[in-house]
Amino acid sequence: MKIKRYFRTRVIPLFGIGLIFILIVWRNVPSSKKVLKREINETVIGQMFGIQTFEDIACVKFQGRLGNLMMEYVFLYVIAKMKHLYPVVPENFELFQIFNIEKTTLAAIGKPPDSCAKLPEYKERWGLSYDEKLLAVPPYMSVKFDGYFQSWKYWIKYENEIRKLLRFKNPIRQKAFTQMRDIIEKMKFEVNKENVIVSIHIRRGDYATEGHYEYGKLTPNETYYANAMQYFKTRHKNVLFVVGSNDIDWSKEALVKEKNVYFSTGNSPAEDIALLSLANHTIMSVGNFGWWIGWMAQGTSVFYKNIFRPQSNFSLEFRNNSIDDFIYPGWIPVE
Repeated sequence: MKIKRYFRTRVIPLFGIGLIFILIVWRNVPSSKKVLKREINETVIGQMFGIQTFEDIACVKFQGRLGNLMMEYVFLYVIAKMKHLYPVVPENFELFQIFNIEKTTLAAIGKPPDSCAKLPEYKERWGLSYDEKLLAVPPYMSVKFDGYFQSWKYWIKYENEIRKLLRFKNPIRQKAFTQMRDIIEKMKFEVNKENVIVSIHIRRGDYATEGHYEYGKLTPNETYYANAMQYFKTRHKNVLFVVGSNDIDWSKEALVKEKNVYFSTGNSPAEDIALLSLANHTIMSVGNFGWWIGWMAQGTSVFYKNIFRPQSNFSLEFRNNSIDDFIYPGWIPVE
């Protein structure tokens, strides 16, 4: 009885006091530290971007669809590495579902949601050319950027690292491998040194509208795709063409005379990139969606050389009317 009474009168009250003390301490720990341990690996992020604190940040105005978001994220990643900054991404960033990228949000380091809005802004001068002034920002200084950053020149020195960064999550990768295997079996195609798979991305949609044409954006017609396909047919014994498009009906009509063509449907944009990038070589249309397919495939890429209408507003997005900063080195122009 004495033991029970001691336990009730001494141990339980002490335990309660200890629990209250722990809760008080926890409530007074800065929220940034509590969230930091749960959301990101402080050591990994520090080593990745060469930072010891999380005070200096880099922000980008994320805009556009998947291809744009990839360009913008890669620019942010590289500028953060070069300038030793914490790269801020949105809380519900679309790329979290596609690639294994770090969730470097503002909440993860306890900063308020409007932290980026207060920073000095650097805006790119050309939407599809390299702007060296963006890299002139001092290190260890918080900054935000506005643009699309559609040039390989921003990150070419980190290309191998970027390839690892933009590795699709397993469910997307596995679905793409399964789809490509099923396509090969369905088309009764044997892949070897003489027989190759060429993916074709056909972008229509917004690019085929009158407003985009007036702005100066051009999209290829049937002749381009016929010429691009012929480029590969003259260099390989047998070619299987796998087509992805945001206008499959137009694509089927445009390629109706072609043989050995498979039209992929039902995929999400990320699944389409993953599938088409498994090909040996690629045929691009316009825009950065097809650009990423060609870059990921790492084979021969053919692109539409007439990207913009001369003297149009869109032509001003290219420095000195040159496409060299946008088109990856070694790609083949066709019209």
